[in-house]
Amino acid sequence: MTAKQERFVQEYLLDLNATRAARASGYSERTAESQGSRMLRNVKVLEAVAAAQKARAERVEVKADDVLRELLLIARTDIGDAFSPTGALLPLKEMPAHLRRAISSIEVEQLTVEGEAIGTVAKVKLWDKPKSLELLGKHLRLFVDKVETTVQFSHEDALGELE
Repeated sequence: MTAKQERFVQEYLLDLNATRAARASGYSERTAESQGSRMLRNVKVLEAVAAAQKARAERVEVKADDVLRELLLIARTDIGDAFSPTGALLPLKEMPAHLRRAISSIEVEQLTVEGEAIGTVAKVKLWDKPKSLELLGKHLRLFVDKVETTVQFSHEDALGELE
C-alpha cells in the first residue's frame, strides 16, 4: 500500500467518513469526495480497514452481539424505572444496571420560593431510543429499500453485442 493509502485507512477509522479521510490524506477539497470513494473500492485499502477494525474490536473486547444487546437495552428501557412509586428520582445505586446504562444525563434542580427550598425537579434523559430502533431494524433488514428494474434486451441487441 502507498503512504497515502495507509494514511487514508488511519483517518477513515476515526469516523468512517471517506471524504474527510481523503482530505486528511492529502487530496484536495475538489477531489476528496471522488478519491475517498475510489479508496473504498481498492481491495488493499478495504482489507486494511477490515483488519484494523477487527484488531480494534479485539483490543477493546467488543463483539457485534455486545453492540446489539446495548441497542436493545436502550430501545426497551422504561423511564419509569428511574422513579419511586411516589415519583422521586431513585438514587443511582438503587437503579437497575440496565437503566443506568441507558441514561444519557440526569439534571436535578432545586425549586425555591423566596429563598426557601420547596422541592426538586429531576430531568432524566435516555439515549436516543428511535435511533437504537433504527439501527436494530437495519441490522435485522427491516428497512430494506427495494428497487425494481425492467430490462428489455432483444435478439438484435444480443447480435449487435457480438459484432
